[in-house]
Amino acid sequence: MSSTKEAKAAFKKSQTWGVPVLLAQADAIIMLKEKISRSREHLADDSAGQPFHTAADQGLITCGGDLTCYLRYQGLETLLALALGQAGAPSDLGNGAYAHALRLNPLIDGLFGTLAIYKGFSTHEYPSVKVDGFTISGEAGQPLAIAFNLIADDLKVNADTGVNTAAALAAIDLPAPTGRVLFRQGAFLINDAEGPALDASHAVRPGKFSLSFKRKLVGDHLAGLGDRIAEPTAAGFPEISFNLEFPAYASDTFLNDLGADTRKKMRMVFAGEVIGGGQAQTLEVLMPHLALTNAEAAVDKAGKIAHPLTFNVLGARSAPAGMEGITHPLAVNLVNGRATDPLA
Repeated sequence: MSSTKEAKAAFKKSQTWGVPVLLAQADAIIMLKEKISRSREHLADDSAGQPFHTAADQGLITCGGDLTCYLRYQGLETLLALALGQAGAPSDLGNGAYAHALRLNPLIDGLFGTLAIYKGFSTHEYPSVKVDGFTISGEAGQPLAIAFNLIADDLKVNADTGVNTAAALAAIDLPAPTGRVLFRQGAFLINDAEGPALDASHAVRPGKFSLSFKRKLVGDHLAGLGDRIAEPTAAGFPEISFNLEFPAYASDTFLNDLGADTRKKMRMVFAGEVIGGGQAQTLEVLMPHLALTNAEAAVDKAGKIAHPLTFNVLGARSAPAGMEGITHPLAVNLVNGRATDPLA
């Protein structure tokens, strides 16, 4: 009998679509849950003269779903970089701390990886996986979570055969479950897009938030691929939305901003344990252009009047004050102990 206590996952960037790479200890990730499904069409022969369908041929393969993890300062850089599309060699801050600049690239052609999950008696191997986006969410008193939206070419169930066998994945030791990003470690700064650089005077105190990024990738079924998809490519503009919720309605600012169409910019920064030399693990998310699309203060029976906000996350024509060089809708900065390029 399999158990989630036995489940182990590993992920590594790969080079050739449809060809898995061997995963090792360095590729281990800690997941919270996985919901990736594989389906295959069956094409019934509906020729006339039959009382019932008696023959059917296999058709197209569809494979994908979500991989959810606690968001950590280190360990998920490759998945994040594959979603955003641009990384690079980190800057050495000294004393074992490195700064990573993950940036949003309009195209992510050629960026994918191999995912394998050991489930107690076999390994579920996804030879090629594109990261179609992610949702980061958090609320007061809890660790942050991230759900990666994945599109895979196929599923291989490996026991004693295949590139990533059950024995190989079972032998992997998971990283220590440390370095989770906690809501209480965060600062949320928001101001008018045309206003001065964000500082402590622009701090707000929401009770929860979520950031959703969806690339809208589509994988085409082409001849010669054995009913699997070719590497997915963009089929439209990315959809990026951001939600903030304040537990109590205490200001008209955002209601007025909605009516006046006042555009915003936002910085979220979380600081964890010190790595060395006084440098803390850090996760920073920058959004240079937010368009407020909804602001509510609805009455719902007795109790506090909540104040949820919804924004579209857009690109900026020019970088706003305090976000030099940031014109794409989203930018992520990390400081952790990883010394190598996540996309190398």
